Amino acid sequence: MKPLKKTCTFLLLLLFFLMEGDGICQLAIGQWRNHLSYKAGISITQSNDLIYCASESGVFQLEKNRYELNTLSKVSGLSDVDVSALRYNFFDNTLLIAYKNANIDLVQGKNIYNISDIKRKLITAKKIINNIYFINGLAYLACGFGIVVVDLDKKEIGDSYYIGQNSGYINVHDITSDANYIYAATDSGVYRASWNSSNLADYNSWQKFSLLPKGMYNTIVSFAGKIIANNHPYSCNIYGCDTLYVYDGTQWTHFLKLDTSFFPVRKLETGANKLLIPYPGATDIFDLNFNWLGRINSYTTGLNLDPFQAIIDNNVSDVTWIADHNYGIVKNYQIWSGTNYFFPNGPNKSQVYAMQISNGDLWTAPGSRNDLWVGSSHFAEAYKFSSENWSSTTGTSGIGTTVIAALDTMRDIVSVAIDPVDKEHVYLGTLGQGIVEIKNGALVNLWNESNTGASGLQSRGDATFHWVGIFGMTFDQNNNLWITNCYATNPLVVRKATDGTWQNFNFSPSATTPTIGQIIVTKNNQKWMVLPRSGGMLVFNDNGTWGTGDDNKIHLSFPSCVNNISGNNSDIPTDALCLAEDNDGEIWVGTDKGIMVFYCADQIFSSTGCKAQQIFIQQDTHTQLLLETEEVTAIAVDGANRKWIGTQNSGVYLMSADGTQQINHFTADNSPLLSNEITSIVIHPKTGEVFFGTSEGIISYRSDATQGLEDFTDVYVFPNPVRPDYEGPIAITGLIENAVVKITDITGMLVYQTKALGGQAIWYGKNFKGENARSGVYMVFCSNDDGSKTYVAKILKVN
Repeated sequence: MKPLKKTCTFLLLLLFFLMEGDGICQLAIGQWRNHLSYKAGISITQSNDLIYCASESGVFQLEKNRYELNTLSKVSGLSDVDVSALRYNFFDNTLLIAYKNANIDLVQGKNIYNISDIKRKLITAKKIINNIYFINGLAYLACGFGIVVVDLDKKEIGDSYYIGQNSGYINVHDITSDANYIYAATDSGVYRASWNSSNLADYNSWQKFSLLPKGMYNTIVSFAGKIIANNHPYSCNIYGCDTLYVYDGTQWTHFLKLDTSFFPVRKLETGANKLLIPYPGATDIFDLNFNWLGRINSYTTGLNLDPFQAIIDNNVSDVTWIADHNYGIVKNYQIWSGTNYFFPNGPNKSQVYAMQISNGDLWTAPGSRNDLWVGSSHFAEAYKFSSENWSSTTGTSGIGTTVIAALDTMRDIVSVAIDPVDKEHVYLGTLGQGIVEIKNGALVNLWNESNTGASGLQSRGDATFHWVGIFGMTFDQNNNLWITNCYATNPLVVRKATDGTWQNFNFSPSATTPTIGQIIVTKNNQKWMVLPRSGGMLVFNDNGTWGTGDDNKIHLSFPSCVNNISGNNSDIPTDALCLAEDNDGEIWVGTDKGIMVFYCADQIFSSTGCKAQQIFIQQDTHTQLLLETEEVTAIAVDGANRKWIGTQNSGVYLMSADGTQQINHFTADNSPLLSNEITSIVIHPKTGEVFFGTSEGIISYRSDATQGLEDFTDVYVFPNPVRPDYEGPIAITGLIENAVVKITDITGMLVYQTKALGGQAIWYGKNFKGENARSGVYMVFCSNDDGSKTYVAKILKVN
């Protein structure tokens, strides 16, 4: 029977490829993926055939021979983000990943084991794992409060050593040992304890070296029968502030000579009878006799290196691997020879404040602001995700970057607007320096204090201080660019599509030089703007003319703009934070106390006006307001008119179209979501991929809803063919909005029927009884409500 089954399967596959079918390979529905920067390497280790590197945003591995890169993340099973250190133990082939919150993952082959005891424990000291030191099957963790021993075989905490005075907490930066002692480099000096001690958990077993200079020691290593420790002053940011000391078992002396001093030393390492000393710009290498063998730096590599840790390859002693803050992994073949660098594709940095998507391209603004809604001096950069590849626009040269020199002196890009006619024409809004206009990767113009007369933008400040803050930008249906100019007398500005001229608008006395944030343009040409810091909202309509005599303007303030059904004033929001228009023309507002909706937004300027409504939902047996305890920071509407709602502290909620039913709730604990702090959300209309901007970077999720089309012009099915090992959703996408979809077998018998979520329908390969449909070709009949538009597709299913 098995040969017959294989023959039938082959014939079905052959039949499928002879049919008129269409298949596209893409992210599966329900699947997640990260969009992080891996350039900023901070820790590096190796197995026999792999190099592992921790960057500021994630972990990745490199195959030594084939140079293939793979990432390790919450998507692939890790339990956390923000790695502080990692190290591979050859004793039991375990990769230990330590996080800044003291969480621990043990990676053994394809298995990942989490040890969260320290993370969950209530400790008043700093909970961080600074470094890792192995002795056979035990891992000694240098923590912000002491030393923790992990039994790798039992996968549990073995012991904890609080080595400060009277068992007090002390920040341990690094650990090493020799045949007789274990050593700890701490905030207040170097400690040691004898291996013969009956109880290392007793602080009396630990003695501090009294003859060493006082201060913090950030790294320590055993090399050539001696102990080497680095004295690192807290304010060390200049050349010559660190001092290395060597202990020969009797006394401490300066490393090499009396006046030896270094740039801030990072992590000391040894290997192949060599000592490696990384510091900003270079890595120095010494032999067993402390003879200097050479230096890996920009002069020998051509790279602007910033190494944090360096190791010698355990198979080829002339090869050095470096965790570099600019290039991820750096491979140096010999000290004075060639160099390569490796990191997975991603944005230049992981920070994200706002995102915009248009014509398949995603742009991100990584700037930042403080509570006063002014910038935080984040370098002016912007990142683009196009054709599955990330590129960066910056002010300085770098790998995979487009350089616009003017950005070098600018800060805090917090908004992006993509020209709907030309996706290579992009506007970047900054906090302080106005707008950067670029096209095809080149600077077109800077619209700032030097040309405010031409642009209509206004600066804040006196004759010597100029600040042009741009928080919101968007295009209307006629391709006019609308801009919010923060703290300006005329805070709303438009650049006209017809002739490129600018015009601004005044809202005095209701809003004078306001803090003004996000702006949206609705289907009926209303401009809705957020006035954060308890300012409410502005709504404006130019009524199709550029003359100001017929404009409609209204200031919506709290609590008067809200229909207070509950009668409880404490439930009324005090701050609007974000806006979105749904597919029915309703305006959804994210506030400091959940969600409110303007169902009659088209009547906002009428004599009766329009007040916002809060949504009441049933929670267990109680009636309560939707997300009333949440600070809502982002709202996006998908093709099925469902609402994706991001919060400040509780992750992302997916709510039904009317907001009364919770479909999903993603948090950092129950999903690969990087953080519960959400900064922005955008949705790819064609694929349904939802991009979440978080405090830890961007991660995306392939949703089951897409934007519906006006006709059946781009229908396809995936996966197709459906192979025996596949049990997930089968998507029929590219449909007319809310299309009716019927699936029949080849004889015409109805197997399943559903309705599209926007422009996409889902089938799980089962019939109406919930039974797995048999192998064969299935016909997919799609139509709109009245049957005037139809389309037929095919699915091959193989069991």
